[in-house]
Amino acid sequence: MEQKFRDWLIKRGNAGAATNYPKAIHNISKHYSAETGVPTDIYSITDHHRISEIAHDYSQSGKFSKFGYEQHGRFRAAIGRYAEFFSEPHQDAVTPSGPDTSPVDKTPPEALEPTNFAYERDLQRTLCAQVAELFPEHRIFGGTSVGVEYPIGGRRIDVLLEHEITSALLVVELKSGTADFRTFGQVSMYIGLLQAQFPDRAISGIIVAGSIDDSLQQAASTSNRVSLKVYRMSLELDDA
Repeated sequence: MEQKFRDWLIKRGNAGAATNYPKAIHNISKHYSAETGVPTDIYSITDHHRISEIAHDYSQSGKFSKFGYEQHGRFRAAIGRYAEFFSEPHQDAVTPSGPDTSPVDKTPPEALEPTNFAYERDLQRTLCAQVAELFPEHRIFGGTSVGVEYPIGGRRIDVLLEHEITSALLVVELKSGTADFRTFGQVSMYIGLLQAQFPDRAISGIIVAGSIDDSLQQAASTSNRVSLKVYRMSLELDDA
């Protein structure tokens, strides 16, 4: 996994980080092992949710934030990037077949046309890497190979989360730009399809967008099952 992480950093154009961050993960493993009393090799962990939780522990609000900010934040940045890397399904992983086997329409719906698709992918990856921090007590449904781009009704849910205790499902719809009333209809459709698939579970949705149009505010006011959030991206600098 260490080599895959290094290759991923190089592919993203972070040559300096590709030298420093993979080594930093070993330092974090040693520190985490000492602090928790449980021998831990982060590279051997296969559970995305646990990686997300460890990344949160070394973030600004985490319990190991002091260590995370040592060496000008190198350790925090390293585990943060590793969580992002880990949130992407690996090429050699076998993707389990989901319950929806119908063909997926890869043509984006009308509401998606004005958005920057590549930037939305970045938003999706960042959110998945920070699930433990952004959505406490939630995990990605079935792991990243299932709950990310979850197929249903001939389309795909950006991220499907599951509550660790109640097993309630949460549809996360991402819009890099402005979301309007059409997004509400899209999420409502997903909720209805999931309700038919999982009749015994509570299901709700959340729309995360760069900005919220008044029409979406009005649409969402008619239901307590869909909430709205506006994201804020922060600037981070990697070592060259």
